[in-house]
Amino acid sequence: MQRIPEEKIDEIRSQVDIVDVVGNYVQLKKQGRNYTGLCPFHGEKTPSFSVSPEKQIFHCFGCGKGGNVFSFLMQIDGLSFVESVKKVADLAHIPLDVAISQGDSAPGNKPDSQESKMIEIHQLASKLYHYLLMETEEGQEALQYLLDRGMSEQELDHFEIGFAPAHASTVTTFLKKREVDLALAVESGLLTERDDGEVVDRFRNRIMFPIKNDRGQLVGFSGRLFNQEDGPKYLNSPETPIFNKRNILYHFSDARQEIRKKEEILLLEGYMDVISSVSATFSNGVASMGTSLTEEHVQMIRRVTNRAIICYDGDRAGIEASFKAGTMLAEQHRLEVFVLQLPNGKDPDDFIRSEGAEKFAEIYTHQRLTWTAFKLQFFKRNRNLQNETDKIAYLGEALAEIGKLDQAVERELYLKQLGSEFDLSMEALKQQLQQTVVVKPKPHDYGGPPPESYGEYPSYEGDSGPVYEQFSFAQPSGVPSAGLTSEKRLLKYMLEDRDAFIQIRNLLEEHQTDFYHDNYKALYTHLIGFYASGNDANPLALMDQLKDDMARNLVSELEMMTVNTDVSIEEYQDYVQSLTKSSIERDIKEKEQALLTATQQGDIPAALELARTITTMRATMKNTPN
Repeated sequence: MQRIPEEKIDEIRSQVDIVDVVGNYVQLKKQGRNYTGLCPFHGEKTPSFSVSPEKQIFHCFGCGKGGNVFSFLMQIDGLSFVESVKKVADLAHIPLDVAISQGDSAPGNKPDSQESKMIEIHQLASKLYHYLLMETEEGQEALQYLLDRGMSEQELDHFEIGFAPAHASTVTTFLKKREVDLALAVESGLLTERDDGEVVDRFRNRIMFPIKNDRGQLVGFSGRLFNQEDGPKYLNSPETPIFNKRNILYHFSDARQEIRKKEEILLLEGYMDVISSVSATFSNGVASMGTSLTEEHVQMIRRVTNRAIICYDGDRAGIEASFKAGTMLAEQHRLEVFVLQLPNGKDPDDFIRSEGAEKFAEIYTHQRLTWTAFKLQFFKRNRNLQNETDKIAYLGEALAEIGKLDQAVERELYLKQLGSEFDLSMEALKQQLQQTVVVKPKPHDYGGPPPESYGEYPSYEGDSGPVYEQFSFAQPSGVPSAGLTSEKRLLKYMLEDRDAFIQIRNLLEEHQTDFYHDNYKALYTHLIGFYASGNDANPLALMDQLKDDMARNLVSELEMMTVNTDVSIEEYQDYVQSLTKSSIERDIKEKEQALLTATQQGDIPAALELARTITTMRATMKNTPN
């Protein structure tokens, strides 16, 4: 087997813009020369993740992760180095005309994990379930049920829907024949172990919906009853190392591109709703796994869009779920939210199949309710507006909501609607509105931090609504020491210029000093080997050869630094002397601690020797140029 030549890797890397690749996973906004967004590797509300199109790297100033396009895909999708190169090559339409061995292709490759084996087991089971539905006599009743509900065979194939027979060991026997580790299949949630130790199928006599995570990996199933009432309507995979309902949205990985295209996500309640919405050309639809929207779901959504369209069932439970989800999205996380209410309380699946895709598109495009309009309708529920007490209470709630709006035109619009509905004058409504809205102090008046958001936050409430202040891109906190700054700058210059590397290395040897911090020292050692192999300065190629994530993160951090490009050897010498001075300062502190210990122990000769040494070292440091 051949290795992927370095020239081929360089060609593949150069043909793809990292902004385009990262943009498939993170909602990026242009800020100066770079793009910023919410880090996909750790939860945050204020963006600290940056992508440089000029450097072709990414770096998060929050969690420290960084690298190039290959290492991004390795971390976000759990790929090996080879797999990431393949994926980028596909994006660039570059053929890989070499034979590749998973074990002998390139640095950074890793063996299959237990999680990847669990995913493979689910993929095998999914193929079996789909075959049983589409091709066997046993699956005919389930197939006919789905066809009668209006689903086409194309939809069944596209969503890989299947059927689990009533037998206890259909999948178990299938996996045994393929010598799959049944204990691992049990741990993955596909099989279950009885009290007597027998391993059997978890899903029986159910229509099977495969569930993928946000990376498109098949990690679980949801099985639906269709011809009996015994048991829950939907049975989901249990929580496992690869499956957790809190961070999975059905169809999210397949919908991501359409969400970006439409710049909005369609939130639905069920699998059938999603399938019907896709058939109606609304491929931006997703659904939670039979659970309320979670913080993890919201973080996933915020990485791809700032606008959500909620279209839940029209029954009481669906309306209340819409209010709960909208409150989380709009008021806690500041997304733009709209709500679709379908006629006669129908759910999206029933409506699309009975009324057609065009009618759904009409409501989606032209009849969506703003979040405020939906809330005003929601507050009317369970109120008798013919009763004066209920009417006054409703008006109070409505005015409180209108008072939260920061646009004068919006406030005017809703006030006019209230005035028309209840035959009230605008003067009376505006006077009541002023009494309803309480001016809040600025955050610094009571010492509280400003609420974090994406792009801006309401600093305080004014008479005309929230007053907004811009916040700047998050930067590392703390002031680095002179020695640390010198280490960073020296490594930065050595990364980007081979001649600078030679000059600085000579200065380090001349002054008999070295980098102090372990990760900086390790990167310096990597650079020595990199240049000794005949490479020119190329931080991106260096990243590919670094197996340590910490080292890659450090390279990306240094590459994000802005330094003077017109630098002389005298400046290098100043930084090296700063390292020397910092080293002496650390030695003095160690000797001072030893002097204190010797004095406390009554060891006078040792104390005198240490005192003389400290005096000499201080004199040396004094003579070291700043």
